[in-house]
Amino acid sequence: MSDGPEAYMDGSKKLTDEDTFCFSCTPEKKCFTKCCHDLSLVLMPYDIMVLKNRLGMKSGDFLRKYTSVHVGFESGLPVVMLKMEGPYLKCPFLEEGKGCSVYDARPGACRTYPLARMARRSKDMEGVEEFFFIVREPDCLGFRDCKTWTVRQWKENEGLDEYNEMNDIFGELLQAKTEAGVEHLTADQIDIFYMGCYDIDSFRQSFLEGPNLERYMEDPEVIEVISNDEKELLKYGMRWVKKKLFQGGCLSCAGASCSTS
Repeated sequence: MSDGPEAYMDGSKKLTDEDTFCFSCTPEKKCFTKCCHDLSLVLMPYDIMVLKNRLGMKSGDFLRKYTSVHVGFESGLPVVMLKMEGPYLKCPFLEEGKGCSVYDARPGACRTYPLARMARRSKDMEGVEEFFFIVREPDCLGFRDCKTWTVRQWKENEGLDEYNEMNDIFGELLQAKTEAGVEHLTADQIDIFYMGCYDIDSFRQSFLEGPNLERYMEDPEVIEVISNDEKELLKYGMRWVKKKLFQGGCLSCAGASCSTS
């Protein structure tokens, strides 16, 4: 899943749910797990939440041990990358000869491959329009002697719906930044973004357990939901960041600020 020039995204055809493609990744293929080395793998907020829970860690501990962070040159936002390890820069969760040790909690990018998901949103449309392209790595043998899938079947098989839902909420935040005309954040704003999107346990402690006046401006039913459901807390955290940094203030709950669907 390299993002370098050797990775080729076939832009000749947009795929939607009922379109088909051929792919299978199985241990007998000689390339098995080669794509788990020398990755430039960006972790999304939901990836971090799922992985840290799978490993029984606090989000802050997970972030310190397994990730590196830089501020994107174009976005001006903190970007969290999975740290590779060893001389061959392997994924830290790859067990040689066995495969992924956190397969049930693997990141959304790993689940989506060999597809690349594109999501389009605008003020004039409700929800997100999505489509996909095929990504072909030069050493990947997954397109030979392979199984035929529809895009819909692949999404269901790989458990992508929850990941896409959460990534789309993160996308709302990025769109709000663009619409607000904000180019770069201050150091304090970067800390807010990082906590609300990536360090969910610190956000819980700050927002729900600390002396935070914003909590008392919120609907008690919403506080009840986000106190007992970490996925809803992460949704809230991302929308809290959007409101606080790009829409002029703290969240004083509208019903949409914390969806329990």
